[in-house]
Amino acid sequence: MRIEPADVSFERVAERHLPMLLAWLSEPHVRQWWGDPDVELGLIRDGCAKGEVDGFVFHVKGEPAGYIQSWIPSQYDEEPWAKDLSSDTPGVDIFIGPPEMTGRGVAAPVLKAFAGRLFENGAARIVIDPDAGNRRAVRAYSKAGFVPFGEWIDKSGRTLLMELTRTEFERN
Repeated sequence: MRIEPADVSFERVAERHLPMLLAWLSEPHVRQWWGDPDVELGLIRDGCAKGEVDGFVFHVKGEPAGYIQSWIPSQYDEEPWAKDLSSDTPGVDIFIGPPEMTGRGVAAPVLKAFAGRLFENGAARIVIDPDAGNRRAVRAYSKAGFVPFGEWIDKSGRTLLMELTRTEFERN
């Protein structure tokens, strides 16, 4: 599936999206990396309501295709890897919702479109922190222009730290 920037749109998460998000979070391909669907939905709902995350349902060619959010990692003590990040460096999290949309080249163009929005709003650098074992995600993030800059190892496993700078984004 070829996806152009004009094919991607973002809709701020609203109460009416919660059942769809719960269904997606319950899919094995999402749950494997995001965890308990009820807990994750609560974090999304509460984070959006409190302004801690900026969450969106993204659409590809008019169809709801997943969830993406930005947040400020340096504001969270539970993210020790982020302590050296500046307070204006957003982190991004993403998942593809419908199983039939996985493996179809959706994540990279969505990330590029979302990164464009973040850079337009003043970000100089964006970070993403996939589980190092999530090869599909790491590959998609690389296609979107993210490059590794470190890793974090703790009791939950190995996290790959990746970044995309405005300079690199504008080059592509």
